[in-house]
Amino acid sequence: MKTQDTTKKTQVYNLIILDKSGSMGSIANAAISGFNETVGGIRSAQERFKDTQEHFVSLMIFCDCAKTMVYDMVPVAEVKELTSKEYRPCCCTPLYDAMGISINALYNAIKDKEDATAVVTIITDGLENASKEYNGKAIKALVERMKDEEGWNFAYIGTNQNVEATSASLSIDHHMSFVDDEEGMREAWTRERKSKTMLFSRLSEDFVATSAMPSMMRKMHRSRSNRENRNYREMSEFRHRITPDRISSLGPNQIFVFGSNLQGMHGGGAARIAVEKFGAIMGQGVGLQGQSYAIPTMQGGPNTILPYVEEFIAFAKNHPELTFLVTRIGCGIAGFTPAQIAPLFAGAVDVENIHLPEDFWTELV
Repeated sequence: MKTQDTTKKTQVYNLIILDKSGSMGSIANAAISGFNETVGGIRSAQERFKDTQEHFVSLMIFCDCAKTMVYDMVPVAEVKELTSKEYRPCCCTPLYDAMGISINALYNAIKDKEDATAVVTIITDGLENASKEYNGKAIKALVERMKDEEGWNFAYIGTNQNVEATSASLSIDHHMSFVDDEEGMREAWTRERKSKTMLFSRLSEDFVATSAMPSMMRKMHRSRSNRENRNYREMSEFRHRITPDRISSLGPNQIFVFGSNLQGMHGGGAARIAVEKFGAIMGQGVGLQGQSYAIPTMQGGPNTILPYVEEFIAFAKNHPELTFLVTRIGCGIAGFTPAQIAPLFAGAVDVENIHLPEDFWTELV
């Protein structure tokens, strides 16, 4: 009998399956620091989406000497830093066993929970070569069942192999390759964190959109959505949606999106341009005005900007006839960096009529 989730939130179980075979020794420090930074990103998501999500972390590290659950469904706020004491590369690569053991254990633990889903990331620098309990066929079937019946999301990150072919052989849609050195490992973790930001944003939107659905229908919606969305994406996909560095004129259906203050005192930077050229109204700090749209950025930290960004994204979705050119809001007088502001726009990645600055895209994909 299923237990009702009284929190009324999506319980997101982040399972990371991390290779610690001997060949990972040269990139061990980057693997450790990358994992710890990724946990920090999940903590940020917990705060950002606290009204719709609860995050938990599981970490399986594996070689043929040991397959160890360092963290097992631990609330993200309680996850301690991984160190070289726990992560010491050695021996061979029983990838199928590590996947089979950890995925089945997680499924059995959460299968009766309402509104639970899993985000599974596999990171390895080599091919399977030491499993005894599971084979490739069994793992492929397991992944397909978790995706199709439970709505789980899977990603495969690898090197020293044909990553696309390996992930396809396991029925994993999302994949990424990395260069086999410390810098390549760090870049892989960075892209993993960015992809998670977009995924968590989509999960939050889906939760709101489907909150009235029965649990099984929500799972079906997630599985379909996972098949339709790719989270490991290249910058080239978004070249046609980069906001120009300087905007001196607009087409008839284009909107200039600028950072403002709540009082609507548009005295400098892009706000002044919005007043002088694109119809912004002094005293109006939020929303559409002429051929411009104001997003307040001066009232506090990034969390205070997020509700206005989400309101803007919803507005843009409801007005597909318009094209919104987002400037580097918050990165001028307000004093923020693209790394702080760009994640707020994760929900805009798949909204075709929203264009973003190039350095925002760099942070998002």
